[in-house]
Amino acid sequence: MKRNKRTAAGVICLLLVISTVRALPGQERMKLVRSDTTSHSLIGLLRESTSQVFHDPSPPRFVMIDKSEKFLFGMGGYVSCYAYYDGTGFLSRDMVTSLIPMESSDLRSGRFNLDASSSRLFFKLIGNTAVGKLQAYIEGGFTARGNAFSLKHAYVEVRHILIGQTWSNIMDLKASPATVDGEGPGGLNGLRQPQVRYGWDFVNGVSFHLSLEDPEVTMLQDLVTGTEDVILMGQRFPDVIASFGYDREKWHMKVGGVMRFLEKQRGYGLAVSGHVNLSPRDVIMFQATAGAGIGHYIQDLGGMGYDVYLDGNRDLDKFRVLGYYAAYERHWSDRCFSGLVYSQVYVDPFEGAPGYLYKNTNYAALNTFWQIYEHGLLGIEAVYGDRRNHDGKKGYTWRLNCMLRYNF
Repeated sequence: MKRNKRTAAGVICLLLVISTVRALPGQERMKLVRSDTTSHSLIGLLRESTSQVFHDPSPPRFVMIDKSEKFLFGMGGYVSCYAYYDGTGFLSRDMVTSLIPMESSDLRSGRFNLDASSSRLFFKLIGNTAVGKLQAYIEGGFTARGNAFSLKHAYVEVRHILIGQTWSNIMDLKASPATVDGEGPGGLNGLRQPQVRYGWDFVNGVSFHLSLEDPEVTMLQDLVTGTEDVILMGQRFPDVIASFGYDREKWHMKVGGVMRFLEKQRGYGLAVSGHVNLSPRDVIMFQATAGAGIGHYIQDLGGMGYDVYLDGNRDLDKFRVLGYYAAYERHWSDRCFSGLVYSQVYVDPFEGAPGYLYKNTNYAALNTFWQIYEHGLLGIEAVYGDRRNHDGKKGYTWRLNCMLRYNF
């Protein structure tokens, strides 16, 4: 009897406390919903604005919508565990073919590694404003040295204007192949950098985007070997990039051009890319990028010193480069697909070039991905890569990759 009285008294006290507690102002204006079951115009906009690049996160599973139903806020990302066995003991976490050693060593042998640093976290705000649709996005991972947090994307987009850091305007997000390897094909122009962009998307499938992007120009120290001997040079003006796209139901094409204002001369490049749905289950993707002084925009060469060089007269000149890839995907079902990717990168030699300079690389990957549960993905992959220098020396490596990812 006494226990029942104490219980009743406790319940009454709890109800009195709850009745005096008020929701915070922000709580009164927000409601939590599931993005995969709720039908709302903002949910549709959230899905449409999600990147199609394989290693970018999926839409968040839970979002908050304010009571005016004009703004949506979501937080998400994924936890990813990456395991690989490298047949030659290559120490790079990703398959960066430009870093493959040229000389064999008794100290290097097969190497197994487990890594979770590819996990991601993001915050996203979408809303309807008086000037148009607004999107604010920030994303980071743990790929910096010592698994430190590193910025991937951070931008605000209002109507036609984008300001911040995200994929370069020259990259074709719809033609980016899926790989377990975080680096991807060497010929890809996958580059995130700060920019100001203005875009037009017309109703007939035609689009045009113009951007001013952060310039980074690197040069190898004269007659010094090794990838760490790189000079970061200044540039007086931003890179100017223009791109045209044409989208149809079963295919699309994109052409992008870049102009760089190098010291006393101009760098220039052109990229052509696209995809074609051969059938409801078969897709091919491709991209080719070529130019002078644009090593920065090719995955295998970015930051490696292959933008400009000093010739025999000690005059500044530009490296002529070419990078391309082709990919094929076979979708066995809605939950499983396989892919084949091949890529090459070339650097044109100059007169008197030292033999250690990069000449070309090859990259090939064969993979399969399964959606093993609603928000989980398993991927396995075999990768081969090689590098050849101008003096004929060649290095190679091969890997077996496995990835398990959980989206939240």
